[in-house]
Amino acid sequence: MKKIREATKEDMIEIYKMGFDVWGDYMPVEEYITMCQNSSKYKKGKWYVLEATDTKELLSSLIVHELNPSEDMIVKGIGSIATPVHLRKNGYAFLLVKEIVNKLEQEENCNNFFLYSDIGTEFYKRLGFNVLPNESQKYRDSICMYYSKENDVATISFDIPSYF
Repeated sequence: MKKIREATKEDMIEIYKMGFDVWGDYMPVEEYITMCQNSSKYKKGKWYVLEATDTKELLSSLIVHELNPSEDMIVKGIGSIATPVHLRKNGYAFLLVKEIVNKLEQEENCNNFFLYSDIGTEFYKRLGFNVLPNESQKYRDSICMYYSKENDVATISFDIPSYF
């Protein structure tokens, strides 16, 4: 069995290590962890993990940021989606993103989600995310994508968030 829960303070080093091979930029792991611990963007969001209930192993993680551009809209940014190298290609990140989107739709009435993909777009398209038009893209190496059951990206009237 697997469960999704909010990450604890004790989970954070393990969470940071999940993305080290991708975001570590050839620095020593200790330096990378310190950088993550000091990151203001990592402190501002709410971290979630997918955990194996029998072993308590963390299978995948992500962070959710509040991006609410106005009082009448609830908008979230999903970022730092990672799975330990030895556990990749098992569907854990897919399950975590899917269930977090469902949870936030149900519990917080959120119907607008953004993420930036560093792995191409196909993975997130399978979850219902759409690539923003080229003129809305802000970065060359990360593709901004949008998901909503209610709103088409062409109908949103707020600024596309910068990388969060």
